[in-house]
Amino acid sequence: MVYKKWRLGAGEIQGMHPDEETLVCFLEGRLSKEENDRIKAHLVSCDNCAEAAVLNLGMETAEIKDVPAELLGRVKDLLDSQSRPSVLEIVLRFKGKLLEILNTTGDILLGQELIPAPVLRSRSIKDFKDEVTILKDIQGVRVEVKIENKGAGIFNLMVMVKQKQTQKIIKDLRVALLKDDLELESYLTDTGSVTFEHVLLGKYKVEISTLEDKLASILLDIKV
Repeated sequence: MVYKKWRLGAGEIQGMHPDEETLVCFLEGRLSKEENDRIKAHLVSCDNCAEAAVLNLGMETAEIKDVPAELLGRVKDLLDSQSRPSVLEIVLRFKGKLLEILNTTGDILLGQELIPAPVLRSRSIKDFKDEVTILKDIQGVRVEVKIENKGAGIFNLMVMVKQKQTQKIIKDLRVALLKDDLELESYLTDTGSVTFEHVLLGKYKVEISTLEDKLASILLDIKV
């Protein structure tokens, strides 16, 4: 919240991010063509402003006219993510021995500091050597995901789950790795962590549950 407030203020000073009044005028088609084109280009590249245009102003996607297809797709993803609060999404790209963060709904562990993805982008930090760790608090638990680049299009995936408030290990934890809705591997653990080794590039879903309840899902897309 502090970062978003700072960025909004900084954007107004620098003339980078449109304020709410400008966004309303854009969505209602009351801007000049030049200003309209500028706002469209900005919304396509700025996650925060795209989210503000759709969510903070309470607009329906059907009411947004003359908007690029790419933005409409991102709008749908934003709305979907609001209805799927128990999902951690991660999109990475392998660049040799580096991992590039393309998108995530979690926070990235940088040293001892947890940093939201937009803040990393503002610092021009997106590449990580060998491994990256992403965390998200979901429904009373903290999910930690570590992706290790093993080279040759192979990675290791470590998933750790603890209680958010007490940081206690969750016992009888079941973690399953799925691809195209087909379960590839699953483990039942009392240590709160599971490692999937020698996973190939591609799109995966990780389901995290106890014997009584489903806790969270991870949507993982690793590409080159």
